[in-house]
Amino acid sequence: MNTIRISLVVALGVLLFGAGCGSIDLSAGGSPDRVLNGTVTAGAAIPTDAEIVVRVLAPVSTSDTAALKSSDIPVATRSSAQSNDRVLGEQIQRLKAGTTDPVPFRVEYSADDATLRRGLNVEVRISVAGKVRFRTVNSHVVTLASSPFPQDVAVQPTGGN
Repeated sequence: MNTIRISLVVALGVLLFGAGCGSIDLSAGGSPDRVLNGTVTAGAAIPTDAEIVVRVLAPVSTSDTAALKSSDIPVATRSSAQSNDRVLGEQIQRLKAGTTDPVPFRVEYSADDATLRRGLNVEVRISVAGKVRFRTVNSHVVTLASSPFPQDVAVQPTGGN
């Protein structure tokens, strides 16, 4: 009788342990070469000759920053991407005519599935005569699940003249 109970407990343990292994994904990841399509919406008129820069950024991990020597750390942050982000892809376009419509973009970038699961940021800056007039204020995050779909990235006026 005692042997039957022990056998039953062992069988139940094996069954429960085996059930947890059914959710392990052993399939190979997708191609790291990707394309992000979408539109930039300013909510105001974008003038002729405006330069629109769309970047796909990956946050640098703590282990990457720990490997930097103090001489590698920039004194001032870059005016474009944050110093703690890595640019994976970028598209720069100049408007030939002003518009109030959303402006389409297409950024080719390279990121593996694991990086996309953590999320990538999309940064947009619209400059006129060398001065940034619009930029992304809120984070626009792209993940593995959302990357195949067109993105609508909203930008806000910077207030500078």
